[in-house]
Amino acid sequence: MLPLINENWSGLVIDGNEKNIEYIKKDILSRRYNLKSRTSFVTAENINQILIEEGVEGEIGLLSIDIDGNDYWVWKAINTVQPIIVISEYNSIFSFDKPYTVPYDPSFYRTNYHFSNLCYGVSLLSLCDLAEEKGYFFIGCNTMGNNAYFIRKDKLGSLLPALSANMGYVLSGFSESRDSVGSWTNLKHPERLKELIGCTVYNTREKKEVILTSELLGL
Repeated sequence: MLPLINENWSGLVIDGNEKNIEYIKKDILSRRYNLKSRTSFVTAENINQILIEEGVEGEIGLLSIDIDGNDYWVWKAINTVQPIIVISEYNSIFSFDKPYTVPYDPSFYRTNYHFSNLCYGVSLLSLCDLAEEKGYFFIGCNTMGNNAYFIRKDKLGSLLPALSANMGYVLSGFSESRDSVGSWTNLKHPERLKELIGCTVYNTREKKEVILTSELLGL
């Protein structure tokens, strides 16, 4: 929110939860600044139309994608804006050398997809491949190990080095795991990996779905 406050930026928040949007609309930031918010469940099919309807087109300063599922597919689909900076959530459980994302499903919900709550989103390597395809350099991850940062190649300059996925990868330390009846299990790495055995993911380099095995997960 710092650019919004310090630089008087405008902004748009899209969230599928109406309560979250109502909270944002009541927040003082929405009254003081040009911050719009909209209730929509974002998909690859509707994201461009939503942006156009809200008057967000062309070059923008920042695009943040955090939807716990189709992050890869939504960024891949976006073509109405050219952000300078992109922040995307990644699933660090997939490690830095696996080109995996969840198969595209416009109604994807992580807990419904797999009871563990751990098979969601996209690996850092797949994000870096997509960033290269779209003209961005990867410059690092946050210390929590859940957000990756990208800068458009024509804006990088000489102050920040471009990184490979293995150079910038951060493993998350927080726990989101559940058992088959929905109770939190607080699994840590590498125990979390065992929960992914049998899950179906999409290999973004081989362009096909695969079922995860202990071998593919490096166990």
